Amino acid sequence: MTPATPPADVLDRYFAQAVEATLEGLRAGDGGPFGATLVDPAGRIVVAVGNTVLRETDISGHAEMVAVREACTKLETLDLSGHVMYATCEPCPMCVAVMMWAGITTCFYASTRVDAADNGFSDLRLRRFLDGSDTSALDMIHLERGREDCAGIWTEFQRRNA
Repeated sequence: MTPATPPADVLDRYFAQAVEATLEGLRAGDGGPFGATLVDPAGRIVVAVGNTVLRETDISGHAEMVAVREACTKLETLDLSGHVMYATCEPCPMCVAVMMWAGITTCFYASTRVDAADNGFSDLRLRRFLDGSDTSALDMIHLERGREDCAGIWTEFQRRNA
């Protein structure tokens, strides 16, 4: 079931915070033209952030990723179920994945992946890799033998969580 789109004044409030954080970060040279606001189930803003790729020299510093990281730290939890993301642009697959891992099930976004690509930020190669239509981007090689040390990690994990 698709959640209802909030009223315009609510959208304006949440997106205004994301846009402000984005523009502030752009002007400071922190990162690209992307921002996000994460809102808790009661409608309170938890964080509003911009992209931090350049400031942190971290390719994963996308706004949605930063929002999830900061919210998890602030709230001292890895579970953001019921929270809603408001992103200035359609999230890339990495950001979609982190939202899913955190339990976020709703993300409203404004600009699209096409808008991003038109401005030099295309994630099409990644999307094609993930849908299986282009496997040339990365060779994923499963080593079936000789890595008992890695398999042993599961034993330690199970022991610690028994």
